[in-house]
Amino acid sequence: MNIVPDFRHEYGKAYLFAGELEKAKQLLMATLEHRSNILGDDHPATLEAMHWVACIYEKQGKFQEAEELGILVVDKRREVLGENHPETLQSTGDLALVFTQLGRLREAEELTAAVLKTRRHLLGENHRETVIAMSNLAYIYSNMGRLQEAEALNLEVVERSGRIMGHNHPDTLTSMGNLAATYSGLGKLQEAEVLGVAVLQKRNFSLGKNHPDTIRAMSNLAVTYSRLERLQEAEDLKIVVLEKRRHILGDSHPDTLLSMGNLAMAYSKLGRLQEAQTLSGKALKKQTDVLGNSHPDTLRTRSNLGAILNKLDQWQEAEDLLVPTLETQKDLLSPSHPHILDTMKTLVMTYTSLGKLAEAEELDEALKQIEVSLYGSESGL
Repeated sequence: MNIVPDFRHEYGKAYLFAGELEKAKQLLMATLEHRSNILGDDHPATLEAMHWVACIYEKQGKFQEAEELGILVVDKRREVLGENHPETLQSTGDLALVFTQLGRLREAEELTAAVLKTRRHLLGENHRETVIAMSNLAYIYSNMGRLQEAEALNLEVVERSGRIMGHNHPDTLTSMGNLAATYSGLGKLQEAEVLGVAVLQKRNFSLGKNHPDTIRAMSNLAVTYSRLERLQEAEDLKIVVLEKRRHILGDSHPDTLLSMGNLAMAYSKLGRLQEAQTLSGKALKKQTDVLGNSHPDTLRTRSNLGAILNKLDQWQEAEDLLVPTLETQKDLLSPSHPHILDTMKTLVMTYTSLGKLAEAEELDEALKQIEVSLYGSESGL
C-alpha cells in the first residue's frame, strides 16, 4: 500500500484526538476512499478507516451518520474478524456511545454491558480496554439517572485508570470528569466542585483552552456553580462555553444547543426571564429539528422552558409543555432521574397556580415517595 495514505490515517487520528475535527475528517475520508478502492470494503484496514470516520461523525454531532456507518463497521468486523476480536469490541463500544448520544439508553446499556463482560473474560479486570468499557457503562448509567450505580462504578474506574495509566492520562481525566458530574447530580456539590476544578486545570494544561474536552469540563463546572447558587460565576462560565462551542462545533451541534439551554437557565435563576424564555425557545426549536422530540436533551429543555413560563405566570402554557414532557421522560429514563424530579416539581407548582390542587397533591406525594427512597427524607435534591 502507498505509504502516503497511511500517514494521512495517523495524522487524521492525531487531529481527532486534538479536537481538530474538520482536518481529521478530510484526512480520514481520503484514507477510507483510498483503502476502499485498493483493498475493497471488507478489508480490515478499510474497516479501520470506516471506524474512525464514524468516530468523527459522532464528535461532530452527526449522530445518524455515525450510527449508520458504525452499524456497518460492527457487522463487517463480526463477519471478517469475529465477534470477540478487539477491533469488533471497540466498534461495538463506540456504537453504544452513539446510541447514548441519540438518547437510546437501554440499547446503549445492553451493548456496553456485553462488551464489558467479554473484555473482562478475555483481558481481565485491569486491562485498559476493560476499564474504558467500565467508564462507558458508568457514563450511560449517569445519563439514565442511575446515579448511585454510576458513582460506584466511576469511583472504581478512577482508581483503576489512575493506577494503570496515570493520574494525568486522558482516560483518567475523562473518568474524573464523569465522576464530578455524577457528584453534582447527586447533590454532592463540594466534591463535584473540587474534582471539577482539578479536571479543568489538567485539561487546560494538557489540551488547551479550546479543546472540546476542556470545554466540556468548563460546562460541567458551570452546572455545579449554578447548583451551588454561585449564579454570576455560573453565568460567566456558561457564556464562555457557548461562545467556544459555537465557534468550534457550530451553531447546530448538540453540545452547542445544550449550552444554549444551560445559559437560559442561568438567566432564569438571575431573574432575567424574558432573555431566558427567548434563548430557551431557540434552543428547543433547534434541538427538536436536530435531535427530535423525544431526545433527553430536547425533553430537558422543554422542562426548563416550562419552569421559565411558570415563573412568568404563564401557567397554562407551562402545563401544556410539562405534562407530555414528563410522560416521555418516564418512558426513557429511570424513575428517579434528576430531570424527571425537576419536571415533577415544576408541574406541582404549575398545578397549584392553576388551582388544580388534587393533581398537585397527587404528584407531590409521588415526588416525596421517590425522594424518601433516594435520600431517606424529602427534598433531598
